[in-house]
Amino acid sequence: MVRVELERIEALELMGMVVAHLNVAETSAEVTPRLATLLSIRDKLAAGLREDL
Repeated sequence: MVRVELERIEALELMGMVVAHLNVAETSAEVTPRLATLLSIRDKLAAGLREDL
């Protein structure tokens, strides 16, 4: 397992990029393994940001 520490602003920027990719992926008819990975990243980032509040 790889652990990456990000500053809050970096995490927010990364989350924005992930959400943008998710929006595109969700509108396509094909569900790929990449979508599951992106959903996982989004959820982990959201959980980490909630812990900081």
